[in-house]
Amino acid sequence: MRKVSKEIAEAFMKNENKRMGNTIIHPVSEWMTKNERGVFLHDNKIAWFENNHPSKNTLSNNIHLCFSMCGWDTPTTRERLNAIFSYVFKSDSVYLKQIKGEQKLFINDRQIEINENLNYVIRSVNGNVFLDDPVKKTG
Repeated sequence: MRKVSKEIAEAFMKNENKRMGNTIIHPVSEWMTKNERGVFLHDNKIAWFENNHPSKNTLSNNIHLCFSMCGWDTPTTRERLNAIFSYVFKSDSVYLKQIKGEQKLFINDRQIEINENLNYVIRSVNGNVFLDDPVKKTG
């Protein structure tokens, strides 16, 4: 994992503003009143929490991490998302990988084809990790 991806993932989990090269963490404009944050790569929102940030809700075992490749199935996008997955789920059991030109999401050894133009939600509920059905990207 590259240093920039590691630092971005750490800042995202700590709910901090951060800018490193082409990657920024800052409040998502439509959620600014809730003080939620998103990770932006080249001004594309690639990761955000659907509900409260985990660091604000320490009593909950539920995490709802949203992500999108925003149409950019690049090594950099995958690496930033994989770093975030590693920090959020505290393991290497959730990761993206390109196989024969197709984007694949692995969750506990289950392989799921990913459309780089859709939004996804990975949920961890009481330690069980699963993927919701994808939704079309809006705005």
